[in-house]
Amino acid sequence: MKSSLRWMEDYVEIDKTRTAQEFADVLTIAGIPVEQVKYWGGDIKNVLTGKITKIVPHPNADKLVICTLNMGDRELTVVTGATNVREGQIVPVAVHGAKLPGGVTIKKSKLRGEVSEGMLCSAHELGLDDSLLLPEERDGIWILPDDMPLGVDAVEATGLRDTVYEFELTPNRADCFSMVGLSREFAVLSRKEAHVPKVRVEEDGAPIAGRLEVSVEDAELCGRYAARLLFNVKVGKSPFWMQQRLRKAGVRPINNVVDVTNYVMIEFGIPLHAYDYDKLAGHKLVARRAGKGEVLKTLDGVERKLTENMLVIADAEKAACVAGVMGGLDSEVTERTTTVVLECASFKGSSIRKTGRALGLRSEASARFERGLDAEGCVHSLDRAAQILQKTGACQVAAGVIDEYVRPQEIRYINFTAEQVNDFLGTDIAEKEMLSILATLGFKTEVKGEVVTATVPSWRIDCTEMPDIAEEVARIYGYERIESTCPLCGVSEGQEGLPHAVREYISAILNKAGLNETVTFSFMNADSLRKLRFADGDSLYRAVPILNPITEEFPLMRTTLLPSLMDVLVRNQAVKNEAVAAYEIATTYHPKSLPVTELPDEETEITGLLWGERHSTSWPYTAEKYDFYDVKGIVETVLEGIGITAELRPSAYAPLHPGKAAEYVKDGKVLCRFGELHPEAVENYDITGPVYVFEMYLKNLMPLINLIPNYRKVGKFPALTRDLAIIVPIEARNKDILDIIREKGGPNLEGVHLFDLYAGEQVPRGRKSLAYALVFRSATGTLTDDDIQKPIADILAELETRLGAKLR
Repeated sequence: MKSSLRWMEDYVEIDKTRTAQEFADVLTIAGIPVEQVKYWGGDIKNVLTGKITKIVPHPNADKLVICTLNMGDRELTVVTGATNVREGQIVPVAVHGAKLPGGVTIKKSKLRGEVSEGMLCSAHELGLDDSLLLPEERDGIWILPDDMPLGVDAVEATGLRDTVYEFELTPNRADCFSMVGLSREFAVLSRKEAHVPKVRVEEDGAPIAGRLEVSVEDAELCGRYAARLLFNVKVGKSPFWMQQRLRKAGVRPINNVVDVTNYVMIEFGIPLHAYDYDKLAGHKLVARRAGKGEVLKTLDGVERKLTENMLVIADAEKAACVAGVMGGLDSEVTERTTTVVLECASFKGSSIRKTGRALGLRSEASARFERGLDAEGCVHSLDRAAQILQKTGACQVAAGVIDEYVRPQEIRYINFTAEQVNDFLGTDIAEKEMLSILATLGFKTEVKGEVVTATVPSWRIDCTEMPDIAEEVARIYGYERIESTCPLCGVSEGQEGLPHAVREYISAILNKAGLNETVTFSFMNADSLRKLRFADGDSLYRAVPILNPITEEFPLMRTTLLPSLMDVLVRNQAVKNEAVAAYEIATTYHPKSLPVTELPDEETEITGLLWGERHSTSWPYTAEKYDFYDVKGIVETVLEGIGITAELRPSAYAPLHPGKAAEYVKDGKVLCRFGELHPEAVENYDITGPVYVFEMYLKNLMPLINLIPNYRKVGKFPALTRDLAIIVPIEARNKDILDIIREKGGPNLEGVHLFDLYAGEQVPRGRKSLAYALVFRSATGTLTDDDIQKPIADILAELETRLGAKLR
């Protein structure tokens, strides 16, 4: 919303004790935020009005003319190349020493041998944006009205010099989307009195009865519909002062009828629309829902396909307007229009918002309807528009108004006490002062004992309960006058929770391992799960649907992070990156039931991806690609870093390559899965492989995490090492052998690891040779060979008994 201070002076005396910026700060603190203060014409000097009395060709240039101008008290000669200048026109003239926007200075000079004492100015050169000008004003000199005085400051005479506030209003303050609404705030905050324009219409035309029929079929979407009829309409330019006011509000003038509807909308905050009466079939207007497949060509020339949820204003045959959004081209007011129907209605805000979004249309009118408006002001706005057109000699007004008020606006009452407001605000404001503040804002109050009943003005649709009253009192009383106090509650210092600490710790480990963290959208498509080979019945397909997705490609909340990281890989391969090492720690969403009736379960996952070259071909490295052991090493580093030991076993996870997939398990719960992505999934994404991925599940990790390392005293006695080479069946697992060695190795067994595997000619068919290094150490003294003979014998005996192992 933009507000011209020169226009505002029609309604309230502007506080001259403060600068424009200081008062903007006052408004902002009071909850009417001013985003920007613009000073129109402030940098223009010595531009005067002049009348062209004579035009002669330039003797030395075919495309130039010499204009003689009457400046009121003297004559000037100006050379110009403009093609739209004519004798008798009044134009803005930048005389010698004039300053124009952008730091341009005009000086007396010679053009092709002829003296030019200034420059004729276009509207653009005086700072007006082309989008706010009439078509004929965009090229050439700005032609001013014939009644403009001569020799005066053109910037002041045209109303161009002004201060314009640009507001960033919150949606709840619909009442401030108008000059009259803002004037109430200006008046209260500057301790002045606001004056609303007096509206009176001289109904000098034939009665409206019998000439126009209006009805409302859908009272849910249209609570009120009012109309006036104007005869002998003369469509043309609107008055110059109105054009200037509209421009400062960011609206381009079109013609007097359309301009008046926009002017009244900005003035009172209630949109109006004008129809060509003779183009309405049956001279009838009805507010109804659109028919199935109904089509309307709107004012922008685009055919819009409507749905049954959209409200339209229709004549006896077809839709004539998308209600609250945009009018129809077929009923547009043009220069040939002689009879006009003015409408003013109250539409359901949510319906207008959904319609505008569905059609991709948004306008000043729809923005106001979306926020809700004062239905009580509909007829008043109609009368104001008719009054202005009538005063400018543009029409006659038919006697009577058609007003279908099918759903009257509710009158709201709010009960409160001064004590309640003070308790809410932490203040000690007297009841008398509260009532005075509310009265200045248009609230009527009645006091019975300690209880105050406030009648909410019709334009304040945002006030519904006591805290709203408290807010009004506080912002006018002055937030700066309210003492800051500590809340009466126990306040504790915020601390980092364990889940967050674990996420940060794991993130640091992965960063040190060379992976980059990514942040992606929390959305997915079921097709991504199919690309990753998840079966159709998999629980991951049970996802929360999004009512208003940012794009149809992502209609679901994600249940796994893999699709997001695969999209990252696809983009990186598309731009020819040679390697991707990335991870994401984020939430996945799992609904308890579908359709969703309660909040879904949110689970944190850590997912990573490796592809391409571990090292580029540059000295001292040779090109090496990521492999299975890279991803295995990363997973093991994370588990070791958070103090977890778990069982490693093969995995049958659908996205992973059979035989190149594993998982760590503890107490029957899968802690993480990792391996090479299945070749079929790689092909589905149309990328090059191999790709290695891992998934870790924080929900299963959290109960096992130990971020405090186990302290172990360094032994001061030497260790004793023994190697055992055994022959076991080919199907024997390394894990089972290690479990037996640790079980029978006794208290002095410090460590054991596999250092050789052999299966060849020296080993019987169906068997393999495994060699283990065992380290023994005592905390009480140096071990001898005799000390470890028994543990080794026990180990060999148990291996033979349970696995059929033989010492090689």
